[in-house]
Amino acid sequence: MEDSQPSLVHAGNNSTTTTTIPFDLIIEILSLLPAKSLFRFQSVSKQWFSTIRSKFFVDLFQTRSKSRPRLLLSLYLRDAEEQFIFSAPEHTYDDDKSSSTFVMARYDMSISAPGYNVLYGAVNGFVCFKDVSCNTIAVYNPTTRQIVKLPDFTPNGRYMQARLGYDPVEDQYKVLCAKMFDHKRQQQQEHFVCTVTSSQKQEWRKIENLTGDNYRDVCGETCIDGVLYYGAEHSRIVRFDVRSEKIEFIKIPKLESYISHTYMSIFINYKGKLAGVDYSFTKNLMTLWVLEDAEKQEWSSMTCVLPSKLENLRETHLMSRGVIHTGELMVFGRLLDSSKPYYIYYYDFNKRIIRKVEIRGMKDGDFRRINGTSWMICYPGHIENIKFL
Repeated sequence: MEDSQPSLVHAGNNSTTTTTIPFDLIIEILSLLPAKSLFRFQSVSKQWFSTIRSKFFVDLFQTRSKSRPRLLLSLYLRDAEEQFIFSAPEHTYDDDKSSSTFVMARYDMSISAPGYNVLYGAVNGFVCFKDVSCNTIAVYNPTTRQIVKLPDFTPNGRYMQARLGYDPVEDQYKVLCAKMFDHKRQQQQEHFVCTVTSSQKQEWRKIENLTGDNYRDVCGETCIDGVLYYGAEHSRIVRFDVRSEKIEFIKIPKLESYISHTYMSIFINYKGKLAGVDYSFTKNLMTLWVLEDAEKQEWSSMTCVLPSKLENLRETHLMSRGVIHTGELMVFGRLLDSSKPYYIYYYDFNKRIIRKVEIRGMKDGDFRRINGTSWMICYPGHIENIKFL
C-alpha cells in the first residue's frame, strides 16, 4: 500500500525525475524559520496556511522558540508620547572573550493608543498594557501584531491594577483586574477575571477573595507554571492560580529596601521558583530571595556585595525582571538617554561575576528621531509566539 502522507513533489529538468519531500520534514524545516518568514509562507497554499496555523505546529514552534529566548524591550518616548516594542537576543557569555559585547534590537510593533500605556506583564510572548487615561486594557502579540482589546472596565473612581497570567493546562491567557480597597468611601476591594480571546464572548467575571485580606497598592508581577504572583503593599505577595482562579497570600521575607525604594526589584522567575532581589545602597549589598516551599512559606537567600557597575545605575531607577537562559540575573536602568549607549547587566550569583551588554538598534534608522530621555522596561525569556488568540 502506498504511503498517503502529504509530500512536496518537485520536478526537475528531466520529466521522469521527481523529488519528494516528506511533509514531516517540511514541518521540521518550517519550525526552524523565523516567524516573519512563516507569515509569508502562509500564502504558498491552503495546506501550508492550515499547517502553520494548526495547534500542533504553533505548539512546536513555541517549544523551539523557548530554546532561543529573547529580551522584550518596551520603550516609551515621553516627549512624543509614543511607545514601541523591540526584542533582542539574550547574550551568552563566552569564556574565551571572543564574543561581542552587544546585541541588535529588532523593532516589533508600536502601541497605537495615544498617551502612556503601562506594561502589566509579559507571558509566553504576549504582553498586557493598560491606558492610564481611560483604563482600557489590551493584550498584544508583538510577533503576529495581533491586538485583543478587553471589554471596557469602569473603576468608578477607584485605583485599578491589572495583571496577565497563563494557564498551561487549558492553554488560556487571563487578565486579573483588582479594584483597590477605598477606606474613605468604605468600598471593599474587588477582583475580576477576563479570559483573553478574540471572540465576542469576552466578559469580566467577579471572583471572591476568600482570605478577606485587602490591599491598596501592588507592584511587580511574574507568572510561573500557571500561577500569577504580584506584590500587595509592603508585606505580602498575592498568589493567583490562573486555572482555579483562587487567591492566596504569601508573606515576604524581611527586606532592607522593598518597594519604598525605587531600586527594588521583586517577583522574578529564578530557575522555576518565585524570587526577589533586594538592593540596599546604604549597606552596599544585593540579596536574592528564593521561595523554596510555598506551603510552608520558607525562603532561602544569597547575599553579595553590590557590584560597583550597578551603583552607577542608582539614578536611573535600577530594576530587574528575571534571569536569562544562562541563569544570570538581568539588571537594567529604566532611563534611556539618547546621547549615551544603553547597557543591560548580567550578574551570576554563583560565580559573583557581572558583565554588561550594549543594546543597539533602538536609536538607529527610522528611530533616529528618538531624543532626550525615554522610559525603558526589559523582560528576559521573551519568545516568538505565532499563536492567534
